[in-house]
Parts: sequence; C-alpha cells; structure tokens
Amino acid sequence: TSVKAADGSAEVSVEVISSTENHVNLLKTIFDFGAIKTLLDRPDFSMVYDAMHGVNGPYAKKVFVDELGQPEEVCMNAVPKDDFNGGHADPNLTYAKELVAIMGLNR
Repeated sequence: TSVKAADGSAEVSVEVISSTENHVNLLKTIFDFGAIKTLLDRPDFSMVYDAMHGVNGPYAKKVFVDELGQPEEVCMNAVPKDDFNGGHADPNLTYAKELVAIMGLNR
C-alpha cells in the first residue's frame, strides 16, 4: 500500500501484516494446540479469559475462538479500550470482580 504526504512531498510503501496471525503461528510452535483443544472441549471443563479491555483481547479471540473453536463468550472484555473501559488493567482479585463472580470465587 502506498501512502502519500498531504502536500505530495513524499510517498512511502506500507506493508500491513496480521500480528495476531503471526502470534498464533509462533504459539503453535511452542504449545500443543490439539491437546489444549481436547481439554477445552471436555464437558467437565470450562474457562473464561478476561482481557480486561487490554491489547491482548484480539489475540485471545484469535487463539481461543478462531483456532481452538471455543464460543466467543470465553473471551470477556476482549475489545481494547484506551482507558480499559474505566476499569483497572491489573488482573488481580481486587480489580477483576466480574471474573471472580463468574468463577464463583466470591462465595
């Protein structure tokens, strides 16, 4: 793709890549996706991945939904927001109240 300066003084070529695809390809060299999918597909296993509106949301969706065939609901708060949607980016029990409730840890 070519991009020109507004005043026409310069032009550059830009190659757009899928960073999520590159990330998944790397993960596949490290982890056994078949074994992970087998675990995730078990009826006695459930999981939730809280991206907390951070940059990792699209990566989580690419891995868990697109590659491992899980329902989109496993990736909560997967849309990145500049301000973490008013939440806190620290994934601990203090700031992840919604996740704690879903997991039943607040009992």
